[in-house]
Amino acid sequence: MSINSILNTGAQSLQASINRTAIAGSRMNVEDSNFAGAVVGMAQNAIESKASANVIKVADQVLGTLIDIRA
Repeated sequence: MSINSILNTGAQSLQASINRTAIAGSRMNVEDSNFAGAVVGMAQNAIESKASANVIKVADQVLGTLIDIRA
């Protein structure tokens, strides 16, 4: 797997979790019977966003290391 594909996977996952968070947030309605489900979904998406950001961060660090080695 190349660094670019790792970066792309991290970015796509981050965007997807942001989109799901927005959808879950728009479904939050005090009168909604599934309010707790929406809150849980938002918490899950927050964890996924952090994981995706870490994937991007590590891929960036690896890319930087590879550039340093080649230089």
